[in-house]
Amino acid sequence: MSEVDRPRELEDLDLHRALVEGIPAILYIDKPDEYSTNFYTSPQAVDLLGFTQEEWGSTPELWLQQIHPDDVQRVIEENRRTNQTSDRFLSEYRMIAKDGRVVWLRDEAVLVRDEDGEPLHWRGIMLDITNEKEAEEKLRWSLEVLRRTSQQRRELMERLENAQEQERRRIASDIHDDSIQVMSAVDMRLQTLALEGGANAASLLELHGIVQDAIERLRHLLFQLRPFSLDQEGLAVALRQFLEHTAARTGLSWMLDADGLLEEPAPDLRAVIYRIAQEAVMNVRKHAAASEMDVTVATAGTGVILRVRDDGKGFDPLALTRATPGHLGLATTIERAEIAGGWARVHSSPGSGTTLECWLPMEQAEESQPVP
Repeated sequence: MSEVDRPRELEDLDLHRALVEGIPAILYIDKPDEYSTNFYTSPQAVDLLGFTQEEWGSTPELWLQQIHPDDVQRVIEENRRTNQTSDRFLSEYRMIAKDGRVVWLRDEAVLVRDEDGEPLHWRGIMLDITNEKEAEEKLRWSLEVLRRTSQQRRELMERLENAQEQERRRIASDIHDDSIQVMSAVDMRLQTLALEGGANAASLLELHGIVQDAIERLRHLLFQLRPFSLDQEGLAVALRQFLEHTAARTGLSWMLDADGLLEEPAPDLRAVIYRIAQEAVMNVRKHAAASEMDVTVATAGTGVILRVRDDGKGFDPLALTRATPGHLGLATTIERAEIAGGWARVHSSPGSGTTLECWLPMEQAEESQPVP
């Protein structure tokens, strides 16, 4: 038969076959029964799964037999449900190929009805999504490794922070109980000798001033290390004493608002908040050229929020990304807050002062963080 005499129907059939077999997916037609008994499966199934068209058509239960054991019950339930409701079938599952390979498939089908609305068959398509699933699994594994590494880093930093606080507490106690007590006794003796008069009275008064200055420096060091009031009287009292001490040395005007602190934080959290406030105030002293600052500490949701605002010269917050040695305070503060499970933000612009705001959770639970 010449090409001219070839029926148009055969040409249409060849065109349809070429179209179906050229698609990089498996096309199929199944009965609307519990096995999805196969009417037709395109030849791509041989390359992908290793089963011939004849095997698909002669073995009604082949499809269910080859679904991965961990997925089969879920797919059976979805198949049963869509047979009952006539909804579109859509599922992702694994199949065991004839050679034992595991292939991920995205299976989607629609129900075709006759003129009377009765179900005829399912017409569907299976796409090989193995590469995508393997990529997802690798990404999931990488994220899990990253999460564990981040958690381990956080735990390590918390232990380091706790060790530092314990060492600060020990050194502060030694200074208070030993050095300051001895220096105070010497100072009292110098005052007594100076009051008694004599040729060396002026020198004794001078020594008295030097010793008093040394005692003041030691007390300042106590504030830097670990104020006793932080453990004995609470966060608000410790912050107030620190601000008073700072103002006495610098002349800065200050205000503390702690009325919103409804619950005293746990000792470890209390220390972190105090350190962040201390770091922020030190930054104001060193870099802001400010005349006043306001400190607010309050309960916020399931945590505590701290704000330190100054009226200084301000700066471009982008400078935090290129901090230089000696100017790492704010970057360190942000990291300290994140290690504690919270967040810290810096709001500033040249000529408009700076506000440091941070939130720390009462409990170590990242999901409790409010969105800043």
